[in-house]
Amino acid sequence: MRYGYGMAKTEMPPRNDKLFDRWSALHFTTGIILGWLINPWIALLIMAAYEPIENFVLCPLFWRFGIVFGHESWRNSFSDIFFDALGISLGALLLSAINTPSHLL
Repeated sequence: MRYGYGMAKTEMPPRNDKLFDRWSALHFTTGIILGWLINPWIALLIMAAYEPIENFVLCPLFWRFGIVFGHESWRNSFSDIFFDALGISLGALLLSAINTPSHLL
């Protein structure tokens, strides 16, 4: 069932508990970009800090409007952080060795 704007909000669907989902690729790609542009430790800190914000702030906020976003289990959140770290490592080590970005943040 699709939960969209204006639909009855009786109860939320089950939390996403998958280790790999369509968002894993986005976390990996974002990690590559941030790992290439900024200090890898700061990139990991930012991306890991986003997960609780997504679960505890954004998810309830969007649900008020009937939008399911960030409704994940801790297992899925930790796998997202794993893909973040993998991407950051690739961006920091491989891309930086190939080409230094013109603007390091």
